[in-house]
Amino acid sequence: MPRLIPQPDEMPSSIFRYLVARATVVLVLMAVVAGASILALLQARMDNSILADMHVPRFRSAVHLSMDANAAAALSVRMSTASSQGERRSLLDRLAERHQAMEERIAQMVDSGVDSASVVSIRRLRDGLMDGAVAISAIAQEEITLRAMTVKNPAVQERLEELEQRRRNLILRQQDLSSELSGFVTALASEAGRHFDDQREISGRTALKAVAVVGACALAAMVAVIWMYWGLRRHVVDRILALRAAMLNWHGGAVVVPREGNDEITQMSDTLVDLIATVERRNAELEVMASTDPLTGLTNRRRFAERADEEIRRAQRYDVALTLIVGDVDHFKAVNDGWGHDVGDLALRHVASIWRDQLRDVDLSARIGGEEFVALLPETPLPQAEGVAERIRAAIAATPLSTEGVAVMHLTISLGIAALLPGETLTDLMRRADQAMYRAKHSGRNVVRSAT
Repeated sequence: MPRLIPQPDEMPSSIFRYLVARATVVLVLMAVVAGASILALLQARMDNSILADMHVPRFRSAVHLSMDANAAAALSVRMSTASSQGERRSLLDRLAERHQAMEERIAQMVDSGVDSASVVSIRRLRDGLMDGAVAISAIAQEEITLRAMTVKNPAVQERLEELEQRRRNLILRQQDLSSELSGFVTALASEAGRHFDDQREISGRTALKAVAVVGACALAAMVAVIWMYWGLRRHVVDRILALRAAMLNWHGGAVVVPREGNDEITQMSDTLVDLIATVERRNAELEVMASTDPLTGLTNRRRFAERADEEIRRAQRYDVALTLIVGDVDHFKAVNDGWGHDVGDLALRHVASIWRDQLRDVDLSARIGGEEFVALLPETPLPQAEGVAERIRAAIAATPLSTEGVAVMHLTISLGIAALLPGETLTDLMRRADQAMYRAKHSGRNVVRSAT
């Protein structure tokens, strides 16, 4: 029976009062430490806020604007080699997106305090880039149209050469504009970087002061904690460590915990004994639940996989035979649809009972889902396993299921067999057995087929 845990006012007062007195002293000191630390950190936060709100956005916007400008110039060059109207339109759409992104960066720079003359220059260069891109797009469109003409003549060839020359000139102009814009925003980024470094130096000095204040307060708090620690060591910590050692050394079964007097720690020890007994009982129940299919009582899929991996390793280590049987109840969906899931559950229990009875104690049988059953036969070669599978099939076919309110039901099962090959995993073995079972299904059901 679990022991009742007493309320604080019912507990022995020795440890409780000892903790309250020393905790009060430490809490008061910590409140002083927290107040001084908060004041110092608030000043550092204000300096960092100036840094984050003014200089960082300007620097970031300048860097992104330079990247967008370079990307726009690169897209212009790519557009000059577009081989279809679809590719040209796609590149034009991407240029429009870059144009919009650059406008957003410029707006951010305006918000961060960039002067209007610089903004006008940036917009002029940005618009020049976009105008050049549109012109290159028009040239690409005309070139695609001319190249698609089936009849070639000197006039067309001359026009293509003219367009090629215009395109080269525009590309050179795009590169110049991109370089000019990149240089411009690089200068802005450098200026923002200098302001950033200056403000960061101010923030660093403020943070240094804050660290000094916090360090002094932390030192005082540390002294108080050490004082409290040594006071608690003999009365509380040593006994709790002994209790912890008892818990760590517990590997199942009864546990011996230290008892001294009748205070809170002794009550914890008694409660631990009760808890361990409960855990032992629940673990045993959970182990059964976790490894068993609740409907049929066979091993479930998870536990089967664990055991099967062990058997496969053993078979490969000692070079002994290992065979897997996979069975699937025929027309089980018709049973569920025609008679309901309750009857379907009865049918699965019926098949599971026969399945289990036809196997040895050393064989591992399981229901792995739905109407599918498996059996792993250690040290059993394929011919012998075929006989076991045939015996299972014949027993299920010869044993009708009779339930109240339902006509006598004759069930059958299709089975596939696979023998373990060198180097195979459980997944490989299951796949080959499944394939053999599906061949049994396609062969008219109620038969046994072996993997090749």
